[in-house]
Amino acid sequence: MKAELLLVRDGLEGAAPWMAQVLREAGFRVRATSAAELGDIAPAEVVLLRIADRNPTATCWHLHRQGYRWIVAVSGSPNSQECIRLLNAGADYYIDAWLPAAELVARVNVVLRFSAWLAESYDYGTLGHQPIPNTAGSRTHQ
Repeated sequence: MKAELLLVRDGLEGAAPWMAQVLREAGFRVRATSAAELGDIAPAEVVLLRIADRNPTATCWHLHRQGYRWIVAVSGSPNSQECIRLLNAGADYYIDAWLPAAELVARVNVVLRFSAWLAESYDYGTLGHQPIPNTAGSRTHQ
């Protein structure tokens, strides 16, 4: 079963229904909500939302403190400056709301893959690094 996604409709009124449909058809569990309800509902592994605040750092910090592990900033009209501003503010990823369906699914899968990798790394204490065997003395010369 895939992780649950929470899609915040505010600011994405035209794109949110389409995004939810595409992600559900790809097998994701998607809940849609409004920004006003975020504090009253159980957090999901990933929250996808438009961050239009004057202080996106506070928004990202607040969402992480509420238990949202991954914040994906979504834009209906993406641009490089907005992407940089939101990633620097604490969003974990940035996507265009109007990506082709297959690309939207692929990009959400990237976030979930990284989430799984990071969780496994913490579980095993490796932070994603496997010990590299010392083979310096075992090489044969031809």
